Amino acid sequence: MNEPKIHLENIHPSAPQPPKRKKKEKKIKNNEISSRGIPFKKRFFQNTLTVFFYGLFGVFLFTNIMVLGRLDTIVSVANEKAIDPEKLLVEMKAGEAASDMVTYEGEQWLALYFTSPVNTEAAVTQRKEKLESQVAEGVRIDGVEGQTDGVQQHVQKVSYIHQEVAGKQGKDILYRTLYEVVMTENKQTKKLQVALYGVYKEGQLVIVQLPEYLNMTKSTTPSRAVQNPENYFVKDGNAIEDGKEKSNIESFIQKYLELYCKNDANLYLVSAVKGLDQATLEGATIDQLVKKGDAVRVQGTYTFSYTKGAPHTSYFSLEMRQNKDSYFVEKMNE
Repeated sequence: MNEPKIHLENIHPSAPQPPKRKKKEKKIKNNEISSRGIPFKKRFFQNTLTVFFYGLFGVFLFTNIMVLGRLDTIVSVANEKAIDPEKLLVEMKAGEAASDMVTYEGEQWLALYFTSPVNTEAAVTQRKEKLESQVAEGVRIDGVEGQTDGVQQHVQKVSYIHQEVAGKQGKDILYRTLYEVVMTENKQTKKLQVALYGVYKEGQLVIVQLPEYLNMTKSTTPSRAVQNPENYFVKDGNAIEDGKEKSNIESFIQKYLELYCKNDANLYLVSAVKGLDQATLEGATIDQLVKKGDAVRVQGTYTFSYTKGAPHTSYFSLEMRQNKDSYFVEKMNE
């Protein structure tokens, strides 16, 4: 038999009261107010993007319709302004063709010039006419009638070295073309470097200046080969009128050209260039003497020969400066 339980806490007044359960407080979720100046509204943003893309699509569609609608007009205008490819090709290659033809015809002219004609009157006349047909009026070049004293020349090879534009006059371009010529003169082989000045007019080369005979090999003498880095090329200046100074320059030029033609061992004392080698000076003419500061520019012609009776006439230009009681040539034919 189970005995009944007696709960004393309900009888004794000093018994501790059972703890009361606290009621759970309902948490009220407070919506935080955004601190941004412009509140973000998702639906408005979506609507804006929709309008933007629809508008972009409409512009694209309108543009295509306009282009397709005017396509015939565009094609017709393009056909009217179409460039003839053959004409364009001719224009693009006109400049290149001119320089190439100057180079080629210069080679042919030099090959004929350094080859003695057959000893018949008809051959001599034909050679002279051919050579003179490509020389400008007023320019006289020795040797077009062939060499005298029975000297026989025969060209072995003419090689192109370099070409540059030396000047322009209207549409005419002046080319300076440098060649190397290997020839025999009375069975002795000679190697020359010759520069031709020419323009291309009416389908052919026209030589407008006497050929330049030069030696492109640089002087290797370091003690006297003065190199001035400044570009003091004298384009203008005062003509030298003083009789004493002019006489001194002419005397120096005569001695200098004698050394230059022989390529004398003492050439380095008065020049930074190298001579022709084993040639003899026959005469020189000075056409222009100009002075600017201490620089003197000389232009003229000189005649030389490797073999007696076979002269060659060359144009020359010098740039020199006074060196105590004499002069020093720093550039020639540059």
